Amino acid sequence: MLLNFKEIELGDINFFSKYWRQMDQINSGYCFPVLWGWNEDYVCSLAPDEELDLLWIKQATPNPVTLAPLGNWHQENWKKIILDRFGKNMDFYYVPEGLLKIWQKQFGESIEIEEFRGGWDYLYDIKKLATLSGNAYMKKRNRVNQFRKAYKYNYIEITDAITSEVMDFQLSWCQANHCADVIGLKRECRAIKRILENWNNLPNLCGGVIKVNDNIAAYTIGELSGETLFVHFEKASLEYNSGYQIINRDFLANTLKKYPELKIVNREEDLNDPGLREAKMSYLPIDFGKEYHVEIKF
Repeated sequence: MLLNFKEIELGDINFFSKYWRQMDQINSGYCFPVLWGWNEDYVCSLAPDEELDLLWIKQATPNPVTLAPLGNWHQENWKKIILDRFGKNMDFYYVPEGLLKIWQKQFGESIEIEEFRGGWDYLYDIKKLATLSGNAYMKKRNRVNQFRKAYKYNYIEITDAITSEVMDFQLSWCQANHCADVIGLKRECRAIKRILENWNNLPNLCGGVIKVNDNIAAYTIGELSGETLFVHFEKASLEYNSGYQIINRDFLANTLKKYPELKIVNREEDLNDPGLREAKMSYLPIDFGKEYHVEIKF
């Protein structure tokens, strides 16, 4: 069967959501704002497979790879599906653990697995991070209280009215953090710009800013999905101590108040960065959204 891949577009959001809603495990890399937002650099293409209620995804750059499909993973004959669409030997990248377990049962020894620890999403109890209560979070709570004592600040939700202001802060953050010399930060900045410029066209986005003396000191961009809140971007100025702690806590507290059905906050991967891993572990994750590189050989 020939799959008809076409480059992802903003107008794909509605049909994309059809497959998204069927997922047993949603990892952050498969969120529409991520796939579409970073598309200038990674060039993702989609191919609907209506017969099976699956959506196949390919990434063209920097290296051509095929991602795990979205949609109905509970297929009776994955071997025939893969053979008909890709042939005898196939690699899939960023395969969520939920799909991997299904494949392991059906493929047995025909499957080879490589752990991708740097791509695991960090999952937390949102109520714990929104309150920072208990001895385990004492240091985080103290940092938040220090910020509150040191600065007169306001927390404001991101709306289309302030997206340009958020982008100005992001550009200033990039200059201070030498984004021009770091390819990953340059790509991230382009994705943030794309998302902010289309804020009202991307459903389920949410975000917040911390303002000190009417100037943005930190911001977060997230996405709502059922009982999960994804945190896609989070930036804080180095001019203010504990900026990251205050935006993290206040964003979660305010979003949870507005959407009390939320249970999990997904703060995404660490990309094998030691400092980022230490920071994410310090918030005490309750689980991980695991991903793997999977090679299937018949």
